[in-house]
Amino acid sequence: MAILKVLGIMSGTSLDGVDFVKIKINKTRLQCEYLGMESFTFPSMLKKKLLRAAQHEMNVAELSLLNHELGRFYADCFKQLPKALKMVDLIGLHGQTVFHQGKVATTQIGEPSYLALTSGKKIVSNFRSADIAAGGEGAPLAPFFHQAVFGDKKKIVSLHNLGGISNLSLIVKGELKLGFDTGPANMLIDEEVRRSTHSSQLYDKEGKLASRGKVNIQMLAEMLNHPYFAMKPPKSCGREQFGKEFYAKFEKSLAQLSLEDRVATLTEFTVQSIVKAYVKFCSPQPNEIVFCGGGAKNKFLVKRIDEELESIKVSTVEDHGWPTQSIEGAAFALLAACCVWKIPANLPKATSAKKKVVLGQITEL
Repeated sequence: MAILKVLGIMSGTSLDGVDFVKIKINKTRLQCEYLGMESFTFPSMLKKKLLRAAQHEMNVAELSLLNHELGRFYADCFKQLPKALKMVDLIGLHGQTVFHQGKVATTQIGEPSYLALTSGKKIVSNFRSADIAAGGEGAPLAPFFHQAVFGDKKKIVSLHNLGGISNLSLIVKGELKLGFDTGPANMLIDEEVRRSTHSSQLYDKEGKLASRGKVNIQMLAEMLNHPYFAMKPPKSCGREQFGKEFYAKFEKSLAQLSLEDRVATLTEFTVQSIVKAYVKFCSPQPNEIVFCGGGAKNKFLVKRIDEELESIKVSTVEDHGWPTQSIEGAAFALLAACCVWKIPANLPKATSAKKKVVLGQITEL
């Protein structure tokens, strides 16, 4: 089929929930049209288990049980979707990353068989392994979508995702030049807010806490001294670099600050790591940075980046007709379509793979 309606399902490192995004894709030019989305929050117990898994605190038996529990959750969410969102030709399921070491191994859980049985559709999942087999990082994969949808032959644009992890796609006149993870985006900020409020708040809404706080300059400098920021792209990161162990190094120092100061310091850490990525690695500099992901709703975070990169226009995907939270789900919908069309969809300039390969594996019941 030259035109497919595809549902992309994505849950990222921030563990804030699952996005179901429906798009229509034309095979000829890989044109994508947004058709709708629905989001679901993880039940608190499931979220705790996923966090334990991501922090490598589970044995094999527990991880196997969680893989199936999450698969059933995806299927249950599908049942609750509006009828219009269920009417698709194909489903792309990213799953939940519980381990990722670029060029070596990656594991996403969420058994696709339950969704295949419930929906009656083909499910494409396990997108990252083929890129790793081809010598790549296995991430980021969204730049393929960024290039297809936001590439402008007359401009230099950066499509920048602010999820749990921050990653950018530098697109020069319609072609991806560079794509990589810059470091944490919301992950540490959300974790601090959840801990400090005993989960009565799950994130810093619009950056209001950070805007009232004072940055601890000494701690910020220590955080920015992490070796990841000196590594040349392509590169990828996750909880393995900026998760529990990283947080533990600063836990005692953070505890001495007010909540506002803690969140302000972690927010500025995200800001400065992003700014350094543009200054150090992005040449030519973009005319415009288009932000997406949950962090694009953090007005203070976006404002601080805009202040630091004052010569670059800053916008969000909503200014371009796409909901802020839709991009990652839409990206895996496109990758799923490319899988069934046998179109290679990794970009070696983003992942450092030795060759382009078809991504994903199909489950059909």
